[in-house]
Amino acid sequence: MAGATRARLIRDEHELGRWRRAVRTPDPRLRGLLYRDLLGFEQEGAMFSSWLEPPRPAYTLIVDLEGSITVNGAPLPHAWIGGLSDRYAVVGFDARRYASIDLELTPLGAWSVLGVPLGELERHTIRLEDAFGPDGRRLEDQVHDARDWDARFDAVERFLLTRADAGPRPTPAVAWAVERLWQTEGRERVEKLAMQLGCSRRYLHARFREQVGLAPKTVARLIRFGAVRRRIERAPARWADVAYECGYADQSHLNRDFRELAGTTPGDFVTRLLPGYGGVMGDGVPFVQD
Repeated sequence: MAGATRARLIRDEHELGRWRRAVRTPDPRLRGLLYRDLLGFEQEGAMFSSWLEPPRPAYTLIVDLEGSITVNGAPLPHAWIGGLSDRYAVVGFDARRYASIDLELTPLGAWSVLGVPLGELERHTIRLEDAFGPDGRRLEDQVHDARDWDARFDAVERFLLTRADAGPRPTPAVAWAVERLWQTEGRERVEKLAMQLGCSRRYLHARFREQVGLAPKTVARLIRFGAVRRRIERAPARWADVAYECGYADQSHLNRDFRELAGTTPGDFVTRLLPGYGGVMGDGVPFVQD
């Protein structure tokens, strides 16, 4: 887009492999729709073949450029959008070379872009063409035909702006409750949210299922676990201190969230962190939920 910030290219190389990221600040009109900056990703020669993906309160939209990926062993389409989940996944990829556009939408952004009850997408992955019709196929073609990362990001921004402009808006109660959960890093109780809004828990639950995709208590849990991840990636500390600072009753509750949301222990999770990337190596992760 004219006047858009140009993509920044970031290269990471070490004994585990080489990967490159193209990162661009999105159009200001997309503020609130995107969970993070626009991201393009390339890797080659990795010494591992999977990464661990704990659930996040974000909708993932992927368009493969080279190679493909699997989730828990099942192949995914080459262009797809995934709903929210409260379960971790192990994402497999071709360690020789893989590249993609990797977007993450906020739940309320996904509500405006998709325009369907988001609870229907829980734990599901669907092709872009099935989610958006001809517009989804057109976006996939434009991304593949683009000459560079900026041209790819331009196509993505046009698509998102057009869809959001024509899509539904979240109800004020849901928008306020989601913002409050982010402000408190998932610590606000659902009962208090409903009381402050002057509505019933049942009403809030139904609207969250429709416009966010999960129940408010589950969303709060994912936001809180995200705060833990940022805390340990930024400055590792004693686990009891992390539990206290992030609002857990005690360390045992934190350990439970790691087992259920990351499929491993806190200490093992830290050893799997990928330097310079923030991702987590998934090779050898046991499926403790099975």
